[in-house]
Amino acid sequence: MAAVGSTELAIGRAVLLEAIRRKDIYVILILSSIIIAVTGVFNAFDVPELRKFMIDVSLSSINVFIVIIAVLVSARQLPYELEHRTLYPMLAKPVGRFQFLVGKFLGAVELSSATLAMFLTVAAIVFIGFGIPLSGMFFQYMYLKWISLFLICSMTLCLSLVLTHAANVTISLLLCMGASMFTRTATIVHDSLNPWQQKLITAAYWIFPHLDLFDVSKRVIHGWPPAPAWALAAMTLYALSYTVIFLVLGHLRFRRLPL
Repeated sequence: MAAVGSTELAIGRAVLLEAIRRKDIYVILILSSIIIAVTGVFNAFDVPELRKFMIDVSLSSINVFIVIIAVLVSARQLPYELEHRTLYPMLAKPVGRFQFLVGKFLGAVELSSATLAMFLTVAAIVFIGFGIPLSGMFFQYMYLKWISLFLICSMTLCLSLVLTHAANVTISLLLCMGASMFTRTATIVHDSLNPWQQKLITAAYWIFPHLDLFDVSKRVIHGWPPAPAWALAAMTLYALSYTVIFLVLGHLRFRRLPL
């Protein structure tokens, strides 16, 4: 795979500027303000037992909002370009389809990362305001949530080349938010299935990405110690491996797409 160059970065910056023009950033700021307001209400009661509940609400809100924004931003990149025919001038230049795809991916990751940084800044301010120290587990939560954006954006971008926009958004959100439910369900019902059903659900279990592995919010809430470095390295490799797979699959589809 070719290294990321100035062309891909320029396309990524264009995605970020387009999001600013479309006022996506302002929506993010409003959502952040809502989190501040809600946690401010909890602070007024001055009840220590509410701290875990406040952390749970804050991190759960971040988990939901960041997935929604990452999916929506990634899902519209290629359909928007195809619908408005704005990719033709780009491809008429010496810009390959893979470069264009990687550039769109980088732009989606940049915007999602900026969103995550805003949310986490708000959460950190709220936690400090409550006198809650920012533990090592919280910083690992930040990192794992950030690295998961690579997987989410690449997966959604890939699916946008084979599904309609509505179907892509729906399936991507289900894969992201329903990962833990699928894992628990597969574990519970596995022994009650017949052999071919067991093989099918086992294959699905190992093929589909487990985005629930990147959510360590419960460990933050209950004050767990930080995970070892090898675990973070393994999760990083897991996310980047799926990212490469989805980008390659997306490129294989994109290069065969008649324009």
